[in-house]
Amino acid sequence: MAKTIDVVQLRERRKRRKRLFQLLILLAVVLLGALIYTSREKWFSKFQQISSSHSNLKAETDGEYMLTVSGGVDYHAEFVSHDLFVLCDKYIYIYDMNGELLDSRQHAYSNAIMKTNASRALTYSHNGTNFRVDQTKKMFYEETLEQPIWFAVLSEDGRVAVVTESETYACCLYVYDTNGKCIYTRNCLERLIDVSFQEDGCICATIGAENGEIVTVLKYIQFQDSDVKWTSDALPALCWRVHSLKDGGAFVIGDTETAYYSNTGNLLNTCLYSGTLIDCDFSNDKAAVLLKNESRRQSVLLLFSGNSENPVSVSFDSICKNVKIQDDTVYLLDAGVIKSYSFTGTELSSLEIKDAYDKILKNGKYFYLLGYDRIQRVNAG
Repeated sequence: MAKTIDVVQLRERRKRRKRLFQLLILLAVVLLGALIYTSREKWFSKFQQISSSHSNLKAETDGEYMLTVSGGVDYHAEFVSHDLFVLCDKYIYIYDMNGELLDSRQHAYSNAIMKTNASRALTYSHNGTNFRVDQTKKMFYEETLEQPIWFAVLSEDGRVAVVTESETYACCLYVYDTNGKCIYTRNCLERLIDVSFQEDGCICATIGAENGEIVTVLKYIQFQDSDVKWTSDALPALCWRVHSLKDGGAFVIGDTETAYYSNTGNLLNTCLYSGTLIDCDFSNDKAAVLLKNESRRQSVLLLFSGNSENPVSVSFDSICKNVKIQDDTVYLLDAGVIKSYSFTGTELSSLEIKDAYDKILKNGKYFYLLGYDRIQRVNAG
């Protein structure tokens, strides 16, 4: 007998197969999307590396090149050893001296700030609760605190000081050793504004008010003791930076004046400014302070060597932007030129540059010029 074929049943069977096939395709797409999402940090990091590498416009002429910063504008750049660490809004990019991208590390810090020394980079979230310490090859450690971070400091030997808010005190100080272990905590009655490490303790700059004006007072603490070793005389200025000196004293760069303190906290001498503080740098017990007089369109560079009451002063008929100290030489970014000086005020060299830049770094025989969203390497001459 001839086989009877139910056309309607056959048609329904085909429709079910088609629906099943479509469902399997949909499930595969969903699973693929989930897989991509869960592994997004790995592949996006690689994409960032490729994208950033292709955005670097290199002109291998006498070692000069231009580096375009991904996620720039508010980036921050410093050298760790001979590698350039660039902190952007979501990533830390690490480049070698030739502009090759070595690594990109994602961070989730809002208002991220970076401090560096010769071998490490400290990154913390201002008003957040996280900080981390990175080396060129890896992230060394990361910590989460209970209260928002006001600021953090990295010492030359790798110790870290973190100052946070406190529910019952003015603030709280945490100190970490070179291995990332918390070795000291202190609940502070005064608000800390900066910290500078010494061999067995640190000098804390606190701010307060006397007779209706802001003052800075230094306090020296040792980590094996809870008592304050000495408290300095008050300085009628807002501290920008406090730096420990080799003799145990301190040098304060304030908003209106500088001050030297002895190793017992006695105020030795001060230097009042004749302009507005723009920038400053400190290295090996020497300091460079850059001032401006906006109405006269002039700048003044003050050079401090030891406990001199009268720093060397160098004047310019322009508004300078940035000052750096390296190897006992002062480098100044002027309008269209980089000038170098000894601490006697003698001009050593001058290098003309094109375009406008905001900051300079120096590594080896090269200057690194930091602009809006780019970094240019040029020969120092």
